[in-house]
Amino acid sequence: MKERFTRLFEYNIWANNLFADVIKSNTYKNDKITKLFHHIGNAQLIWLDRITHTEENVPEVWAEGSSIEAIELVKKSSQRWLDFIYSQEEYEDVIEYKNSKGDTYETRISDILTHVANHGTHHRGQLATLLRQEDITPPVSDFIFYVRA
Repeated sequence: MKERFTRLFEYNIWANNLFADVIKSNTYKNDKITKLFHHIGNAQLIWLDRITHTEENVPEVWAEGSSIEAIELVKKSSQRWLDFIYSQEEYEDVIEYKNSKGDTYETRISDILTHVANHGTHHRGQLATLLRQEDITPPVSDFIFYVRA
């Protein structure tokens, strides 16, 4: 299972870096692009803290910043997930946590890992649409392209 999640989160880093490069090298008017990219990083840190309780300055889910801050946050949080996977031995443990509304849940670590990866993919799809609306070609970030690289 470790190998599968390692591969998935290495892909997550690869795909996030593709979008970071496009965001950094283009000018755009729609602030939703930066907001969504920032959200990916925020959510990654929030979910990691729910498992490890080690993150400092856990952001709000929709906290915003500049595009450079968003890129740094996404890169940092993506690497922290990969580091967590490298150090993790048990993926079927169930953890208890509170969501942003204060509701308590219990979820397997493996399901959280799957959620975090899918969450990033979902928002990168939204980013691709927003970039196209700005006449910016989004990167091709499908998993199969990562596998072929």
